[in-house]
Amino acid sequence: MDQIKGMLTLTIITQKATSLNYGENIGNVSILKKLSLGDNSQITYVSDKALKYDIRRKGKEEKGWRLLDEKVQELVMRSLKNKKLDVDDFGKALLQTYEEFDLFGGLLTNLKGVDSKKVELSYGDSVKRTAPVKLTYAFSISKFQGDMDFMNNIDAYNRYIKYIEQKETQVITQSEQHTAHYHYTLAVDLDRIGVWEGENQLIDVILPEEKAKRIKDLLDIIRTLSRQIRGRYENLSPIFVIGGIYKIKNPFFMGSIFAKETEDGKLLLDVARILDCKGIIPEKERNKTICGLLSGYFANEDEIREKLNCQSVGEVFEELKKKVEEIYGVS
Repeated sequence: MDQIKGMLTLTIITQKATSLNYGENIGNVSILKKLSLGDNSQITYVSDKALKYDIRRKGKEEKGWRLLDEKVQELVMRSLKNKKLDVDDFGKALLQTYEEFDLFGGLLTNLKGVDSKKVELSYGDSVKRTAPVKLTYAFSISKFQGDMDFMNNIDAYNRYIKYIEQKETQVITQSEQHTAHYHYTLAVDLDRIGVWEGENQLIDVILPEEKAKRIKDLLDIIRTLSRQIRGRYENLSPIFVIGGIYKIKNPFFMGSIFAKETEDGKLLLDVARILDCKGIIPEKERNKTICGLLSGYFANEDEIREKLNCQSVGEVFEELKKKVEEIYGVS
């Protein structure tokens, strides 16, 4: 068996961003996704699905990733053998063709073949892949205070909306608003990238160079992550990042972030809590931890730099990309 490659995990604090993920509308009011805390206060969050949506978007726009599309049907037809879908052949083809399926997995059911007839599978009742790349929700650091925005577009109404809708007045909409730093955790199982988990065996599908490229692309995207929502770009690039590549597959710093905003808008980060989480890492693995920081965002910046041995955020991502190359043997 090949040597275990391990897990790449990063816990990140983002730039301040505004109103990142709405849930259901109540009447003409748009409601942010929120969680209630033990003191009955609330924080807002961005779901993992929303984060992955923008990672995939940037992957397609900036890295040329193939996202699952209508061409999947061609792979279904190619994998038919004796009127059955060879699940392993189909799964391998999906990994080779689509970065999205390799990194984020998927579940394909009710596959259709010739004459739109349901295809019988060589084993199982679906074609599925558990995602090697996982993200938590992104939780706001500051609490939601109930701010609202009352909106209309009187210019557009006067020019054309009133003629289309034939309404005498324009409806005013409302939306909850919250600007905050967010924190989330990324975890990547490096042993499963480019590997199809068949019925009875693990099948290495893509070359080490391509595996390394896909992870380096992902790191580039996380480094410059943004969200498009309601006609806005919101910057989710990191101002703080901590983690590393460990043989023990555990997102060690998930839940380690506790910070408060000071009166001047900077963050006061609880360093002791992060050090306690670092202490959980077995000693022989602990020195693989790296930390990055952007200047000017933290009230206790000197303490963070000294106790967590911080580099710049850019240096952390470049170092991780080099380690990924080493792990896959392509440096």
